[in-house]
Amino acid sequence: MSTIHVVTAVNDDFAKHLGVMLYSMLENKASTNPVIIYIIDSQISKKNKSLLTEIVKRFDAEIKFLTIDPTLYDGYFLTQHLTQETYHRISIPDLLEKDIEKVMYLDIDMIIKEDITELWDIDIDNYFLSAVIDAWQGVNKLRHSDLSIPEDCDYFNAGVLVLNLKKWREHNITNQIIEFMNKNQEIIRYPSQDPMNAILHDKWLQLDAKWNYQSKHVYFSDLRLEPAIIHYTGNDSKPWWSSKHPLRDEYFKYKKKMKKKLKKN
Repeated sequence: MSTIHVVTAVNDDFAKHLGVMLYSMLENKASTNPVIIYIIDSQISKKNKSLLTEIVKRFDAEIKFLTIDPTLYDGYFLTQHLTQETYHRISIPDLLEKDIEKVMYLDIDMIIKEDITELWDIDIDNYFLSAVIDAWQGVNKLRHSDLSIPEDCDYFNAGVLVLNLKKWREHNITNQIIEFMNKNQEIIRYPSQDPMNAILHDKWLQLDAKWNYQSKHVYFSDLRLEPAIIHYTGNDSKPWWSSKHPLRDEYFKYKKKMKKKLKKN
C-alpha cells in the first residue's frame, strides 16, 4: 500500500478555495493509503495555513508547506486568471525529496468526487506523466503549429497530472521546459501548459476525461459522463465569481460540508 503524494500551488487569495478542493478529495478517498499533501507556499498567511492544516488533519492526512523562490518565474507570461503559481508545478521534482518518485499535481479550482487512489494506481512507469486531453486546445489542435507539436500527438490539460519524477529528473525535464520558455516567450499563450506540451507531447499517457472534466466539456462537447474531478477551467467558470457553470453547486456543497466539519470539536 503506497503513500499518495499530492502537490498543489496557491497564493493567499485562493487558499480558501484550495481548502474546499482538499476537503472534497479527502472526504471521497475510500482507500486506506496514507496521503501526504504538499502545498507550494506563495506567501500564504498564517491564518490560511492554519485553515488548510486543520482541514487536512481532520482526515488524518499529513500536510507540508514547500518554500519556493518567489522570483524564480518573474518575467514570464501570465494571464488574468493564470498567476505565477501556474509555473510552480514545473519545479515539483526539485522541491520534493529525491526518494519521492511519483506525485499527483492538482489545480485548486476543482472538486474531487471519487477516490483518487484509482487515479494514483494507474501505471505510468513508461511515461513522464499522465493527463487528460485539453477539452478545447487539444481537440481542436489550436496550439500544435505554434508549439511544433506533430498532428498525430495530443495536447494535454495540466490541471491534473500524475508525474513520474524519476524519469523527469533523469532527463532534466524542468531545465528543458525552462529553456523552451526562455526562447519562446512570444508564442506562449497558456503559461506552463504550453511549454510542458511542447517538450512532452509524445511522452505522456492519456487518462479518461472523467479525471479532468473541464468547463469546455460542459459547454461545447458531446461528452457526457459522471466526472471524478470537476475542473472549473477558465476565468468565467469559477463558482466563487458568480459563475453560471452548470456544476457550480458542487463547489458550494463541499464548502458547506467543510465548514460544518470544522465547527465540530
